[in-house]
Amino acid sequence: MKIKELIEKLEQKSSHQFLKAVSKPEFTFPLPKDLEFFYENYEYAILNIDTYCEIRISSLSELQPTNQILYPADDVIWEELADDISNDWFMIASSQELSQYISIDLNKKRFGFCYDSFIETHATPDESPIIAKSFTELLEKLVSNEKRRACAVRTGTPL
Repeated sequence: MKIKELIEKLEQKSSHQFLKAVSKPEFTFPLPKDLEFFYENYEYAILNIDTYCEIRISSLSELQPTNQILYPADDVIWEELADDISNDWFMIASSQELSQYISIDLNKKRFGFCYDSFIETHATPDESPIIAKSFTELLEKLVSNEKRRACAVRTGTPL
């Protein structure tokens, strides 16, 4: 499904809120086309409202490197992250209640891939899997769980 069709469908449900953009954004770095569409039309979104699976899609101003959000500047982890794949990951979604984060990769080789960035396993090989290969696929997976009790974008793992 295309991003425009998907969002139009989701906007019809009271369990999802999409705040319309009030002005055309200026992109300071390249974004996948589906994510560009989202930010050209919406400030942010909240999915699965009033459920255990509630998750917020970041606004463009909140789209910052995940490592900078999760780790203090003086943390010793920065030595380990010097050439890490996660340096190109940006926080695309979060659920404060679940302490759950999802990152989108803006590296040209993995452009648009979305990763589970749970704080305990973020950027850990084999524990930070790809959960979607595009922003559109991520939205589809996040809302596919709205009727279920478990919030998972991959089998058996809490979102």
